[in-house]
Amino acid sequence: MLSITDHDSTEGLVATRLLQVAHPEMRVIPGIEMSAEGDIYCHLLGYFVDVNSSAFQEQLGRLRQKRLERIAAMVKKMNALGFAIDYARVVALASGGSVGRPHLADALVEKGVVKSRQEAFDRFLKRDGPAYVPSEGLTAAKAIALIRAAGGVPVLAHPSYYTSPEFLKPMVDLGLAGLEVFYPDHSRSLVQRYLELAASYRLIVTGGSDFHGPGTHRSALACVDVPEYVVDALVQAAQV
Repeated sequence: MLSITDHDSTEGLVATRLLQVAHPEMRVIPGIEMSAEGDIYCHLLGYFVDVNSSAFQEQLGRLRQKRLERIAAMVKKMNALGFAIDYARVVALASGGSVGRPHLADALVEKGVVKSRQEAFDRFLKRDGPAYVPSEGLTAAKAIALIRAAGGVPVLAHPSYYTSPEFLKPMVDLGLAGLEVFYPDHSRSLVQRYLELAASYRLIVTGGSDFHGPGTHRSALACVDVPEYVVDALVQAAQV
């Protein structure tokens, strides 16, 4: 079983079609990842979204356009700092996918400004960094509503970064349905904590690798042991 959850784009699912032909036993779950901005800042996953929904795809298109505008502004800041970064090259590094800060980081690595994506974020691209530009993404309420309108199951991604019971309660009130419990950065004790937190709010338990591609130093595909009951719960939630 495989789910591809790229930011603001479902194009990655197209790449799995030949794979599914060669391996008909493999099940692909359509997914999305979205950044929520505003008072509640987080990343949200949407599983079983209807990728053929025109309203859903139109909204994703608008978000990708805002991403391009944001990256252009960040490239301008990098140039003002004295680093000659080409915007067109940053877009090219996304290989047709949704453009984001990781691709600007790759351009900085390519130019020899930094040695890794992580260094690029630490020195320039993180929040309050000298080249950072705030995102104009959806609020958590709108992102959850968009996922649900597309028939998807909204899940809070990698909660170890920001989650507390005080943070989670308003998300649940907004319609959050799941919590990503099984994750590369989660220790055994943290997994247990989130299992208990999910149970207390009656949230679906999910898991994922957060794999970002070869050479990105972001885990590895299928590096997390996710129990099969996770998929069963997601299927049930998607059918409600």
